[in-house]
Formats: sequence, structure tokens, C-alpha cells
Amino acid sequence: MLLRFVAVALTLAAPAFAQTLPEPLSDTLSDYADVLDATEEGRITRALTDVRDATGVQMVVVTLPGLEAEGGAGMKIESYAKALFNAWGVGGADRNDGIMLLLDTKAREARIALGSGYDPVYDGRAARVLSTAVLPALRDTGTAAGIEAGIASARDRLITPFLAGQPVTLTDGFPESDPASSPLTPILGFAGVAAVAGFGFWRKRRANRACPNCGALTLDRSREVIQQPSRSESGLAMQHLTCSACGFSDHKSYPISFS
Repeated sequence: MLLRFVAVALTLAAPAFAQTLPEPLSDTLSDYADVLDATEEGRITRALTDVRDATGVQMVVVTLPGLEAEGGAGMKIESYAKALFNAWGVGGADRNDGIMLLLDTKAREARIALGSGYDPVYDGRAARVLSTAVLPALRDTGTAAGIEAGIASARDRLITPFLAGQPVTLTDGFPESDPASSPLTPILGFAGVAAVAGFGFWRKRRANRACPNCGALTLDRSREVIQQPSRSESGLAMQHLTCSACGFSDHKSYPISFS
């Protein structure tokens, strides 16, 4: 099954190579990192089952104690998530609508993988599920809370509009930012970056360049600050690439420093 992949992280590892991937522990939750107790596992499993029963969309959650522990030594987490998603066949084959929330508890990174049935705009929306729901809850409350917040946000902001076929932007349905009225409060986040109170962001657009997919000079690049840096902690930004000619879309994150 093909997928579109969305990443929010600070670091990238070495090139990937073929390894044996683990089998899923269930069709909902695979807690390889063993970071959830029985009560938390029960709640998360029920939440994922409820999503599938109500919408028909399969969402799975995976925790890892490091990629190398589960067949991913030397791999980028993006490549690992793509391989795992495809190996497990997440989502319906007719709609390619699966969702995987992957947490690497050793590297302190989170990822969302989407089935190829989702339009490119959902790449950015999935990144916002991480930055507005998963990461704040991980930071403030813990792993189980971050996962549960991610499930709820994914259902409301990814699955619901996808099934309705309604046009959405990157920000529809997400908390509005108000940097002028909400002071930025640096707090250590799940990915080791400075999180903020609220969700402030800005964009910087640059001149169009050649699209890597079709070659047309219609590639638009914009940058967005997801988490503001502080004097003591790095921040997180995302680069969005979109081509108006062929529909190519790519979203990558990178660290930013206080200046």
C-alpha cells in the first residue's frame, strides 16, 4: 500500500537498508517500547477501535525503544515508518486511508504516516496534529496522554474532513495563533525543542523554483515556525514545497536557533 509521509523531528539518521521488521502486536496498538501500563493500553486500544468502528478508517499506534531495537538500525525514521506502514498494510486497500502514529521513545521523536488516499494538504495537517495535540500532551502529561490526544485530533482534523470530502486548508479546525496576546513560554518538549504556550507561526515565501517532479518553474516554498526557540533550547520550523503544475507536495522539519 502506498503512503504519504509526514514528519516532525529534529534529526535524521543514516541511509536505510533492508532489515526484518516486526509483526504487529495487534491491529490497533503495538507498544514495543513497553511504556504503557495495562490501563493505558486498554484506553488507547478502545479509542483506536472506536475510531475504526465509527469511521471505517484504521489508525494504529506504535511505540519503539529505538529503531535499532525493531529492525531499523541505520535507517531514517521516515524510511522506517514508510516500510512499517506498507509491511503492515495499514488502512483499507480501496481507499488507502490508513494512519500510523509512531513514537520513538529513545530518540524522543514522533511521526505520522498517511495513506496515499489523502490529498497533499493533509501532510501539513498531520504535522499540526503532532505539534498542537501530541507533543504538548507528551510534554505536559506523558506518553499515554500524548497518544490519546493524537488519536482524538487525527479523528477530528484528518479522518472527518477526509471522509466528508470537504476542501480544507492547512489550518482549518486547528487552534488559531495569536503571538501578540499569547507570550511564548519555553518548555522542554518531546522532541527536545522549546515548546510554546499557544501555536504561533509565521511564513516566508520565496521565489518559485524548478519542481523536482515535473521540472516546471512552479514550485512554491514557504517556511513556518512551529515552535519558537528560546535562549536555551532550539525551536522547530517546517518547510512546505508545493507545485501548482503537477500537485507535488513535500513537508520537512528542521531546527531553528534563537537570535
